[in-house]
Amino acid sequence: MLTERQARILEFVISEYVENASPVASQYIGEKYPVGASSATIRNEMAELEEQGYLNQPHTSSGRVPTDRGYRFFVETLMHEEDLSWDAQQTIRHQFHQVEHGQADWTQLAAAVLAQAVHNVALVTEPRTDACRIKHLQLVSLHDYSALLVLVLDESRLKQHMLTLDEICTQDQLSATANRLNQQFAGFSAAQLVASDPQIAPTELLVMDAVIEIMSSIDAGSFDDAHLEGLRNVLSQPEFSDSEHVLGLLELLSESNISRSIPLRSLAGGGVTVIIGADNPALPQANEAMRACSVVVASYGSTGDASGALAVVGPTRMHYSHTISTVRYLASVMSELLAEHYE
Repeated sequence: MLTERQARILEFVISEYVENASPVASQYIGEKYPVGASSATIRNEMAELEEQGYLNQPHTSSGRVPTDRGYRFFVETLMHEEDLSWDAQQTIRHQFHQVEHGQADWTQLAAAVLAQAVHNVALVTEPRTDACRIKHLQLVSLHDYSALLVLVLDESRLKQHMLTLDEICTQDQLSATANRLNQQFAGFSAAQLVASDPQIAPTELLVMDAVIEIMSSIDAGSFDDAHLEGLRNVLSQPEFSDSEHVLGLLELLSESNISRSIPLRSLAGGGVTVIIGADNPALPQANEAMRACSVVVASYGSTGDASGALAVVGPTRMHYSHTISTVRYLASVMSELLAEHYE
């Protein structure tokens, strides 16, 4: 546990470092902030904070910088979350009223608005239901023992899959099979299909096994795709001034890696979640660049209905109070839009 004075000094060091990105000296803290102690006492307290893992001294002669543990203590104990000003709230709402009532428009705009507001990278996923459902399926004969499964799911998602049949089926037989399955299983999720244990013909069972596999794969990967804005904001930060860190960050945020490095769906729980550097095992795939970053993430929408996630990614040296309040407010705006859309 930190003493009241140690907590205040830690807060002052974090405030200065977030603002200036330079190690903070004890003398500077004593001159600028009302600590009520001598420079020597402040220096001793900062040494104690370093010993406890809240601060780090990059060089012997330099000041100190916050560690992941220091930021975590600040966010959970010391930080006072600021409210967005009325003008900022109205500006955000006004921008959403300028776009068409389409989910893709909302998510792309939300990413741009969020990135601009917090001066870091913003990620926003399109809303999806927790589990996809069958709308319609078709079977198209390709050869005596092969057919194309065309699966239409909710939210206009379409998947195609090659089937190898155990017996010769004509197009008429395949169409009849598809009609029976549509009548019986339209609106089902993968879990409901598994639980239904239907008494159906072998060819129908083969089709349904393929449908379950496709839908389960989609459910497991929901929220993978995200609109990204503000990469230039992060690349201009001192933490990414050398080419190695830049390449690492670009790799992290590439389209092929981002869903593994930052699994937004699993991270976005109730409220706003803050992940700081390497202090959270929820990012097992994180590369070296991720260890220098924090993620502030929240979900929008409602559980059981369509929902999505939005997140800010930036250096651990971020304005947490402003970022958290912005993410929280934007998530509430997105939730309202989504509720109106599905009314």
